[in-house]
Amino acid sequence: MKQRVLVVDDEETIRKLLKARLERDGHDVVACAGAAEAEREFGTGAPIAVMVTDLKMPGKDGFELMKWARGKAAAIKVVVITGHGEKEVAVRALREGAADYLEKPFDMDELSHSVRRCLKEASLEIDNRDLVARLEARVERLEGRAEDSVWYVSKSPAMSKVNEWLTVLRREAVRADAEEPSVMVQGESGTGKEGIARMIHTGSRRAKGPWVALNCANFSEQLLDSELFGHERGAFTGATAQKRGLFEIAKGGTLFLDEIGEMDVKLQAKLLRVLQEKTFRRVGGTVDLTADVRIVAATNRDLQARVREGKFREDVYHRLCRVVVDVPPLRERADDVVPMATQFAERAFRGRGKTFEGFAPDAERTLQTYNWPGNVRELLNVIERTALVWQGSGKVTARLLSIGGTAGAGADTGGGKLELVANPVQAPGTSGADGGYMDLKKKWSDQFEREDLLGALKRHNGNVSAAAREARLDRSNFLRLLRRYSLRAQEYRKVA
Repeated sequence: MKQRVLVVDDEETIRKLLKARLERDGHDVVACAGAAEAEREFGTGAPIAVMVTDLKMPGKDGFELMKWARGKAAAIKVVVITGHGEKEVAVRALREGAADYLEKPFDMDELSHSVRRCLKEASLEIDNRDLVARLEARVERLEGRAEDSVWYVSKSPAMSKVNEWLTVLRREAVRADAEEPSVMVQGESGTGKEGIARMIHTGSRRAKGPWVALNCANFSEQLLDSELFGHERGAFTGATAQKRGLFEIAKGGTLFLDEIGEMDVKLQAKLLRVLQEKTFRRVGGTVDLTADVRIVAATNRDLQARVREGKFREDVYHRLCRVVVDVPPLRERADDVVPMATQFAERAFRGRGKTFEGFAPDAERTLQTYNWPGNVRELLNVIERTALVWQGSGKVTARLLSIGGTAGAGADTGGGKLELVANPVQAPGTSGADGGYMDLKKKWSDQFEREDLLGALKRHNGNVSAAAREARLDRSNFLRLLRRYSLRAQEYRKVA
């Protein structure tokens, strides 16, 4: 959208003269007789990039108008017109934000040059702001990817093969001439297969490209065909417009196909063409499109058994299973449960403005000895429920964990409210588990600092750079404090 130049002068002759000259220079010019008329022009059309205004006018003068305009559009450039000999006035105007001043009687070439310079500066500032915003957004995304890549906690020997495959795939991604193979992630429902797939994407050469996920079990054959490959207008009833499929949307990135074992055999034939030829056609289309996509699939089915039953194509199976990562169930990974629960709890408590101080020994024993039939998904649900009811301070005890779909031992089963076992905050100067006044003072100080950081993140929608500027901290110190209080910026970002 073309930017405008606003001319404000109560003298009609000067106003018309300025408008005519600036229009000859190719600018979009609006002329106003005073401040009130000028204020109405803001927001009625293209942005006003430069305002040329007289300082002495009836009613609101040029200083007041300039202050008002800069409040409405901080980036606006203002050129003021002063009377002969009013140097002090000109200096004041520059101090209050004017980009230039013209002294009456002024030369029209001087005016033309000043406006051109201001427009160029305004354009450069817009470009710079856009560039900074893009760079900050990229940094935020990279930080988010870095944090996403370490979500997964494992000390268990049962996960050694998974960790080994992740290391091999990351190492091979460094080889510029190596094709990144399709990967099949297998495991029971709820074992965190998508998390493993995300780590494969994050560690690949396609990490900067899109991550697109689809659960094949959620769609009928026709709808899944359209979702994956797109369709042309009129391809079937209801196809009123062309639609891009996920193979197009995921270009340059990774397409994650969850529950691949539920895909219809007919559709598998089209998938085979993508895997072999790297091309596909939209539903109803006649043009071959290139599929620049890496496929990572997941299943909780025995695909080899489905191949024997004729429910899964053997050629597709072999194409997808270049690398097979078997994720063991959580019951075989007792050493992982407490670290994973801790990480989930830090995030869940933080999201509700609460502080997680760890699990008590009895809670850790409960977490480790439970069978976890729902795997990681069930563990996450238990932690979310615990964070929801937590109202105190201190470590989470076994009585607060609601495991196996039943209320924890601390619940009032007679219909009363849940009993929350926590360490009460004592008054300053009293003795107890809190260690007395100095411990309480530190605790309150930390809580205040945490709430201040949290407020800044929320106000700036998770933008670390902007929040750090508000807090008057450099970015590295701000990030250090976020880590100290287990705050993750991306949890407060609004999805566009």
